[in-house]
Amino acid sequence: PPPRRGGGGGGGGAAGLNSLETFLPSLPLLKSLKNKYKLALVTGRPRKPDCETALKAFGLEGLFEAVVCMEDATIKPDPAPVQLALKKLMCKTGVMFGDTVDDARAAVGAGIKAVGVVPPKHDKAADTQVLTAAGASVVLSIGMSELSVLLGEG
Repeated sequence: PPPRRGGGGGGGGAAGLNSLETFLPSLPLLKSLKNKYKLALVTGRPRKPDCETALKAFGLEGLFEAVVCMEDATIKPDPAPVQLALKKLMCKTGVMFGDTVDDARAAVGAGIKAVGVVPPKHDKAADTQVLTAAGASVVLSIGMSELSVLLGEG
């Protein structure tokens, strides 16, 4: 399942942008998922400096078997980056966690389940409506705590 950073996609390389973002799942949850599943990161940001800087800043280096950035495929909502992540993972199916309409549309277009995640400082009710309309099967709260409970991690 390719989790992603909150705060929107698109490559801009704006100074300080990474410092304003938070990672949607907790690091312990990601490490637990890594022990059970193949993980990929699909982002609309450039690999250098944005993605590499964020992975390092959040302590996420080595957690993802595949990292797909804006220069690797057409950006979301096109399903191409999600399909490329699945190919790199050698998976036929998966679950994509994301906080934007483009994430949900890319997942659905790639033929996998889309799970919406409410980013920090957003309204869950409003985001749930928007993300489910875009194809998300379910929408999780900030921090994805429901996932921890479902997986017996919390």
